[in-house]
Amino acid sequence: MKAKKYSKNKLAEKIVGKRKVIPNAVIFDEPCELGYHCPVCKYKNIIKGEYELSWSEYNGFIYCYVCNKDFPSALCQPNIDKAIEIYLTCVLEAKKVK
Repeated sequence: MKAKKYSKNKLAEKIVGKRKVIPNAVIFDEPCELGYHCPVCKYKNIIKGEYELSWSEYNGFIYCYVCNKDFPSALCQPNIDKAIEIYLTCVLEAKKVK
């Protein structure tokens, strides 16, 4: 796997926080395996045998190695209806926290 450059998004960190790091945890499904894609560069999911997306350090975000950006996972859905559903669910959950 490629070394992550870690884009910085202070607003995302402030609002959603960072994922908890679990030592020796194994990720079973990478974002590409679950149908996610980068909403900007629209790359093929695998380039030179490696996935170009990984789970971001920010909760609910996905990281693109090509763009060096973290994107909200709802934007990374190829199915627009699913993307809208994810976005609205996130807004609903955020309202519950307030």
